[in-house]
Amino acid sequence: MLKREEIISGLRERLHENSEIRAVWLGGSDANKRADEWSDIDLMVIGAPGKTEAVAQAIEAAVEKISPIRIRFRLPMPTWHGFEQAFYQLENAPEDLMIDWLIVEEGKPHPWFEKERHGVGRVLFDKSGVVREQHLDVRACREAAAKKVREVRVKFPLFRHLPVKFARRGLPVDAAYFYQALVLRSLVDLLRCVHCVERHDFGFRYLRDDLPRDIYAEIERLCWPSGPGEIAGGVERASTLFQKALDQWDEREMSASGGNGARSR
Repeated sequence: MLKREEIISGLRERLHENSEIRAVWLGGSDANKRADEWSDIDLMVIGAPGKTEAVAQAIEAAVEKISPIRIRFRLPMPTWHGFEQAFYQLENAPEDLMIDWLIVEEGKPHPWFEKERHGVGRVLFDKSGVVREQHLDVRACREAAAKKVREVRVKFPLFRHLPVKFARRGLPVDAAYFYQALVLRSLVDLLRCVHCVERHDFGFRYLRDDLPRDIYAEIERLCWPSGPGEIAGGVERASTLFQKALDQWDEREMSASGGNGARSR
């Protein structure tokens, strides 16, 4: 079976030969210093203007020379981020070593160089000097986080009763789903806004790195109720954590506005 570095080396060699590919770097776990034996390969590619489809075909051809592709899935456009993206699993590699590629046309604005959100990419090659560390727009990020807080301020108390109700009705599957989707997700979104505003929209991804250790431990415990009988207690504890975080957010906002600002509603 192929190893991770063998796949990366093969991609670097074959993609460098293509004149329409300007630069390639590894994002994801490599950019965030989290790569291990289970990490997939987040291939970030800068292509020539107007050549996105040709670059996509070149990537697939390069992959096929390394290993036959077992499963391929290309996201339909428009994607949530606006760029072409696809996923491959290889015949000759473990499932963990999935290739996830994303193509950006040279000269087109994109967020993938923002160090605070996406880390520092591992550059495989850069023919045109286009890979440059950037920083996020702090003001825009904080405005987006404030919008998220306004949303969860309403959603959490509005919907937190649902998993408890389903558990009482003897519907544990429904209870588990709504507990995760409505209670824990809203709590995590708020905690991110308070403790890691730069990645306020990352959900559960990188959560251990982005939250204080004691708060992460609380979320870890809440994520694993032993059965539907613990759902009500989990919601109660989540509510306590939610209110504490909301108070922290409001105090910070009041302080930032000199004590004269209204709570974000």
